This record gives sequence, structure tokens and C-alpha cells, in this order.
Amino acid sequence: MYAQAFGAILGLIACLYEYVYGELLIIGNKPASNTTILSFICGYSLYPLCIIIFFMSFCLVIYHKKPSLFDKLDKINKPLTHLTVVIGLLGCKFYFIVPGLLILYHYYIPVLFEDDLNRAEKEAQKQSQVIDLLNKNFGKHTIVKLLNVSYEEVEILNLQYCKRRRYL
Repeated sequence: MYAQAFGAILGLIACLYEYVYGELLIIGNKPASNTTILSFICGYSLYPLCIIIFFMSFCLVIYHKKPSLFDKLDKINKPLTHLTVVIGLLGCKFYFIVPGLLILYHYYIPVLFEDDLNRAEKEAQKQSQVIDLLNKNFGKHTIVKLLNVSYEEVEILNLQYCKRRRYL
């Protein structure tokens, strides 16, 4: 959620940058003759949306412990963030790409790296199985064949985690 707040701040900076160069109309500025309806709509809605997204991200962090309230806020937050990013890309063009990615970080980055997370979990599970079999005095070659791991991995795990036996 902090990435969303940081994205909202960068979105506000992008709005101000576009305002300085005259591409975006912001509240208090008199419309010029070359103002398009798109810059008018984006200018008057993007700045307040970024402020709302900024405060909404902190509300989500505060109410993260209360599931019922968090779910209600998250249902409101998701369409607002998507709307903000779409309007930001229309109004600020490519200056809003990084803020847009940060605003939508919570919703899409875990999905993009889901395979990496699953692979890491499987490797951790396989390591725990190897350690368990080593503690039960299975042979290293048997573990290699059973779990389809390399002999080097078994040796490393044996040295790191298993108790060394001393023979008298």
C-alpha cells in the first residue's frame, strides 16, 4: 500500500509538470483557446483522484487488521486506482507510466511473479524433505533418486542442517 501512496505523490508531481508545460488544465487556471476536452477532464479529475488515492492507501494500511472494513475499502480502492491510472495516462501521457505502475503495484505485481513464488515454495519444501530424510538416516543416493535433486545439494544440506555424528 505504501507503493500506492508513493505512486500517488509521483502522480501529483506529474500533474504539476504537465501543468507547467501547458498540456494539462488544473483547477484555478483559465482555459485557453487551445484547450481540449480531454485536457479539461483530465486536469480537473486527475489531481483530486491522486489525492484520494494517497489517503485511501493509508486508510487501507490502518484498517488492514479489520477484514470487513478492509474488504469494503479495497472494493472501492480497486476501481479508483484503475480510473486514476487511465485518466493519468490520457492526461499526462508517458509521464504517468511510473506513477501508474506504483499505484497498481498491489494488484498486479504479485500476479506477475506468481511462478517465481511457487518455485521458491517448492524448492523450500524439497529442501525440508531432504533434511527430513537425512535425519532419518536415508542414504544420499536414495534421496537423490527419490526427490530428483542433485548430489551436491544433498551434501550441502547435510553439512548445513544435519547433526554431524562422531564415530569413536
